[in-house]
Amino acid sequence: MEFKQTDIVNSKMGDYSTRLSTNGHLNGIKINNNEGRQETMSGFWSDKPDTVEGMMLDTNAAEIDTEEAPEILSYLPDLRGKDVLEIGSGIGRFTGHLAAATKSLHTVDFIQAFVDKNRENNGHFQHVSFECNDAMKIHPPSGLTSLDVVFTNWLMMYLSDDEVQMLAKRVLSWLKVGGYFFVRESCFHPSGNMPRNSGNPTFYRDPSKYCELFQVITNENGPLFEGGHEFELQFATSVKTYIKVLHIGT
Repeated sequence: MEFKQTDIVNSKMGDYSTRLSTNGHLNGIKINNNEGRQETMSGFWSDKPDTVEGMMLDTNAAEIDTEEAPEILSYLPDLRGKDVLEIGSGIGRFTGHLAAATKSLHTVDFIQAFVDKNRENNGHFQHVSFECNDAMKIHPPSGLTSLDVVFTNWLMMYLSDDEVQMLAKRVLSWLKVGGYFFVRESCFHPSGNMPRNSGNPTFYRDPSKYCELFQVITNENGPLFEGGHEFELQFATSVKTYIKVLHIGT
């Protein structure tokens, strides 16, 4: 999906994408903190290898990635000369591609081993910075007053409904008017073939649920910020690579 100071991406066949852009007004929403989420997430991801297979939770990840990554990137707006924040960057599967076009890129992941691997893979880009932090605790890099694009891939599905709304509200406050928020999630069911243990913290939502969660923000009466801002859905589609993979497997 893609929202412009609006963006969102997702797919019914396991994966879905959206892009949003920013426009006009937004209001506050009540957020309840979910204790133990970070501990549960750390337990789930800490034993995953810092490989593309570990990131995609699929033994066929290397093959899938050759088609899936270019497809996801094709849904993004023009990144040339843009300031971008990548949340949930993992080992940097998309970082290098994003860095090749952007003016500045700040990447965040909450697993230190993944951040270290991303830095190893992409540290040669002088305009890229790396941070180990929880998605719910981050802020844009100091000195950067606003962002052009916030990119997430398989992030919201690990957050509660309240957290999705809270993060979206914060992203809206970080983006320039006309900036983009890109969201890609697995919907309905897992997209990889690796087994999830009993501690699987994933929320497999219907794609329409993400639109509903963002609309709660967009449709609140009265502006939250001076001048007012809102998200506007720009684009939403199924990830065709996963539809192809599922058809091949049948």
